[in-house]
Amino acid sequence: MYERSEPLHVLTPAPETPGRGIFVFGAPRGGTSMVAGALRILGSNMGARQGNGNNEDLDIQEARGNVGELGDPEHSAFKEAVLRMRPVIEARARLPESWGWKDPHGVLYAKAIEDLLPAPRLICVMRDPQAVAERIRLITGKPSLVTLDETLGLYQRCRAYLADSTAPAALISYEKALVRPELFVEQLIAFCGLSPTQDQIDETIGFCYPERGHASPTNPGWPRDGAL
Repeated sequence: MYERSEPLHVLTPAPETPGRGIFVFGAPRGGTSMVAGALRILGSNMGARQGNGNNEDLDIQEARGNVGELGDPEHSAFKEAVLRMRPVIEARARLPESWGWKDPHGVLYAKAIEDLLPAPRLICVMRDPQAVAERIRLITGKPSLVTLDETLGLYQRCRAYLADSTAPAALISYEKALVRPELFVEQLIAFCGLSPTQDQIDETIGFCYPERGHASPTNPGWPRDGAL
């Protein structure tokens, strides 16, 4: 079954122009680092200041602040976070090349910034929820059913947001991308309108394997950094 299924499923088709505003989200420990790293290798600008091994745009992340403030769109802390992020994203939107960023919790504020994306691509990365919950349990010490509830709740918010948005959007299966990395890279290039070299394509295919740790091509991290 895996061999016949596809890693990337397009929900809303995208034009054949480069994505300018590629927004990768899903859940913590859910594969967003791998997808953002693949986009970076393929030539998309995923942020000048990068988090250590996680391919996160530190300028946007620092403007966002604590993720705990983002749960309620009516809360003043949420509105303040969006006000901080918007000028940072507006500056990125002026870039002429393909660009984007990754935030596992991005769905919490996606609706509030989607209008800033000049040629958006919404990419929701999904992973086996129990695997995600187990990784979070190991990090936080929370009970398994609590982390599973948090994970499923975040994925439900992703589903609701994608159902409402009219922007080009796609779902990516982390597991299927690992099983069929060549097809995953081909589909990602097509959806985001990228024009990588063959060397970039080959490097990206080699990058999509579970032992890469937190998506750092120079830090395999197996098993110390918890690749799976």
